Amino acid sequence: MRMYTKSGRSRWPLVIGAAVVVIAVGGGIAYTSTRQEVAPAAAPTSAAPTSTPTTTATAPSDGGTSGAGDGNAGAPPTGCLGGQDRDAAMVLAAQTAAPHSAYGAVEAATAFYRFLWQYPYPSSRDIASVSSSVIASTASKSWKDIAGSYAAAGNNPTQGTITAGVSFHVSTTNGLWRVSEDSTSDRVTVEVAVGYVVDGALSSTKVAGIGLVMVWENNAWHVESGTVIDQAKLAAGGNRFTAGC
Repeated sequence: MRMYTKSGRSRWPLVIGAAVVVIAVGGGIAYTSTRQEVAPAAAPTSAAPTSTPTTTATAPSDGGTSGAGDGNAGAPPTGCLGGQDRDAAMVLAAQTAAPHSAYGAVEAATAFYRFLWQYPYPSSRDIASVSSSVIASTASKSWKDIAGSYAAAGNNPTQGTITAGVSFHVSTTNGLWRVSEDSTSDRVTVEVAVGYVVDGALSSTKVAGIGLVMVWENNAWHVESGTVIDQAKLAAGGNRFTAGC
């Protein structure tokens, strides 16, 4: 998937702009309550809601517009921590390996999204494993019930962005990530935009996005809730994964 124009300018702002509904809703389709928690009165429209981040007392330290929480330990996010697979073993491996830093939160969040956003859905055993090990103790009941969310979505989790019943997953190749400015050392809001792989082919036009609030508990990153991404900031100032898969 070429993500640059002939002039060398990134195509991400154009692609994201053309897929506003996907980005605003994509990560929350399976979790219909996520949209209600973030914006109870808002319905999906052609314009994505945006958040207004607040600046913490400690300025981010990653040198960009994406907040850094407690700083960046280790290498920048690869987008592929835990391996190429999209099963529970991959998510748990990423969670174990992710350091207590903004980079670690991004890797853990991305691994969870790669697992979550695919069809056909993961096995019931893998769903139960991720639900019990990766979702935070402070998460809402709906976030803990991944199986129930899949059941409610049926064979059309993207609500028509991908044709119902057609297999898909997401790829971090050419993907973007951002950490919001209000993140702290133990609570990091991660925004991710990734490409759809439909029937084995990476789409040049379809983009999925998600905002996840990650909390550090029991010496590992856990998913607590979802949030609406700031599309403009992610498109203009997001960081690319160093590898991708």
